[in-house]
Amino acid sequence: MRVLHVAPTYFADRSFIGGAERYTLELARATTAAAEVALLSFGERAESHRDGALRIEILRRSRLPGASRIATNPLSLRFARLVRWADVVHCHQVHTLSTDLAVLLGRAFGKKVFVTDLGGGHRWAISKAFPVLRQADALLLISEYSCALWREIPGRRRPATLEVIYGGVDTHRFSPGDGRKSDETLFVGRLLPHKGVNYLVDAMPDDAPLRIVGRAYDDRFLALVESHAAGKPVIFETSATDDELVTRYRAALVTVLPSVYESVDGVRSRQPELLGLVVLESMACATPVIVTDVASLPELVEDGVTGFIVPPNDARAIRGRIEFLRTHPERAAQMGRRARQAVVDRFTWPAVVGRCLQAYAGGAVEVAASEARAWRS
Repeated sequence: MRVLHVAPTYFADRSFIGGAERYTLELARATTAAAEVALLSFGERAESHRDGALRIEILRRSRLPGASRIATNPLSLRFARLVRWADVVHCHQVHTLSTDLAVLLGRAFGKKVFVTDLGGGHRWAISKAFPVLRQADALLLISEYSCALWREIPGRRRPATLEVIYGGVDTHRFSPGDGRKSDETLFVGRLLPHKGVNYLVDAMPDDAPLRIVGRAYDDRFLALVESHAAGKPVIFETSATDDELVTRYRAALVTVLPSVYESVDGVRSRQPELLGLVVLESMACATPVIVTDVASLPELVEDGVTGFIVPPNDARAIRGRIEFLRTHPERAAQMGRRARQAVVDRFTWPAVVGRCLQAYAGGAVEVAASEARAWRS
């Protein structure tokens, strides 16, 4: 089987990167164990190279005037040739020109076509005006929450089949260290208002260190967070490597993802976290997590067992859980071990690949009922 993954942006230092890009790259890498795989994306210059068994094809980015960073013009013979090469075309991120063209070309060439919603999208997409996604064989979604959102969309605007494949973690790379923990609370992610980092900073006890790892994409929000952090032991780290990130997870007392539906600037979002790979990465490193009761996050955490679930926009609730873990190190270590096991049992890339292959073959994806237990309850 030849599988082509198509994404508007890719995971590299010189690209616009985030969890969606990492998801696509890791899934493509993992799929090479079962198929011949190529990843098609866009960058500042055209290039072709190998990442182990994975073939990576980058087309030169050509944006439309006034369009967003992911509104790439995908019209090229190379794009069409790669779609024609594949048996299965798996597109990532909805409402982008690259996904729209891949769906239409894939259908024209008689290929099986699947789409995964990783958030994002832009107003230039053809699928904003026409039911392009209806032409795909299925939507392969990364959480029950995302699936519920798509069920609310009229049938003619989406494929008839919706499946949940979740996401994974490289449990060899993201793994426990020597067991030594600091007193540090950790946040990992892009510094954007919907991440709710300001509530985490407000929650921190005066003597408790906080490390914020992530790039700032909103200068005003960064200034707000820095003002809230004044006088507190808060470290901002904007350029951690993958290896350094694993080290941060392993050493942390707890990782907190305080995402919100309504951010401090009054902007509302229905899908602030479609999955939350940061949560899974931390759990894989045997570090418990604190997440807000927002979107997909409760699907990943068993409250009181692998971490804690708190209300959004509630600094006091976050503080209470951080203080509990600081004063109960044995309980924190136990939760970390259980968190690691939960990831090994449910959220590995081979498991995700298995679900994708089942969908590619035309079978219903089987996901254990326990995987969505926390969210459904």
